[in-house]
Amino acid sequence: TLKIALSQASNLGDPSDDASVTHAAEGMLSKSEANSLRQLINDSQSFSSDLHLPHFSVESGPAASQVLVMGPDDFIVAVVSSLNRPFGSGIITPSGVLLNSQMLDFSWQNKTMNHSIPRPQNLIQPRKRPLSFLLPTIVRPSEGMCGTYLCLGANNGDKALSSIVQV
Repeated sequence: TLKIALSQASNLGDPSDDASVTHAAEGMLSKSEANSLRQLINDSQSFSSDLHLPHFSVESGPAASQVLVMGPDDFIVAVVSSLNRPFGSGIITPSGVLLNSQMLDFSWQNKTMNHSIPRPQNLIQPRKRPLSFLLPTIVRPSEGMCGTYLCLGANNGDKALSSIVQV
C-alpha cells in the first residue's frame, strides 16, 4: 500500500506551475482510482521490488524539527521546520535567522540530496514551491464522538509516510 502511495506522490509538485500536478492530485482523490488501486493490494504477497516504487526519493536529513501541541480547548497546532541539512544553507541573516536549504527539495540533476533523476513536476523555477515530505499529522475523533486525539509527525523524507502509518 505504501509503495502505491509513494508511486502516486511521485507525480506531485507545485500545482500553480503544472496542470498535470492538479490532474494527478484529483486522481489521487478519485473513488474510481482508489477502487482500481485497491485491487492491486494483496495481503498474502508483496510486490516485486521494482513495481510501484516511487520514481524519486526524498531525504530531509537530520535537520528537521517539529512542535506538536494540543491545548485544553482541544485546539491542535503542528509546526514543522526543516533546514534540509545541518546549518541549512550556511547563511545567517543580520537578525540571526539561519536560512534553510529548501532548494535541495527541488529536482535537479546531481544537486538533489540523493542525486535522483530530475522530475519535470518538481524542477526549479522562479516562484515555484518545491515538493516536501514533512508530514505533520493530526488525527481526531469524528465530530460529536468521544475518542483519543493524536498529533504526530515524521521527517525522514519518503520514509515519513511509513513512519506515520506504523504509529
